[in-house]
Amino acid sequence: MKKHLSPWYLLLMLALAANHALASSILIEQHQATAPAINPTPVLELYVTLTDKVTIGEADDGDRYFVPITGGHFFGKNIKGKVNGGGADWQVVRRDDIKEINALYSIETDDGVTIVIDNKGMINSKSGERYAITAPKFHAPKGKYDWLNEGIFIGNITSIASPRAVVIRVYAVL
Repeated sequence: MKKHLSPWYLLLMLALAANHALASSILIEQHQATAPAINPTPVLELYVTLTDKVTIGEADDGDRYFVPITGGHFFGKNIKGKVNGGGADWQVVRRDDIKEINALYSIETDDGVTIVIDNKGMINSKSGERYAITAPKFHAPKGKYDWLNEGIFIGNITSIASPRAVVIRVYAVL
């Protein structure tokens, strides 16, 4: 036996849906007024030297390899120093040809402070125009460079073929 919905029930449901949509738009407008603006501000530029990749091979999630980090230098607003060797950029080329990257390395400021960088991101060359976007997370000791622990950052990467290196530009978004 098929039951038909009452026209009054349908009207009630439409009124509730309209009321919900109106309440949602009011909440969105209220939150947009208080949301912080996202204005990327350059904070750091790193020149990171690399050696040839070390192939791991086909894994469950794609073709894996890593690229050893050998050194380099960096500068920014009230910060500069060297990139320490010994880190690596772990990469996987997924089955959809997107490259996931996860670089873990350290830098040392010119006043002797060591800061760890965990930089995750992706590289996409599928559209013919390559882009490499990351979200670096910093681990600095408490003190002068603590601001790196508290910010939210994005970065982009430019590859250099010879000598093998990358330039990483880091921007604060909050």
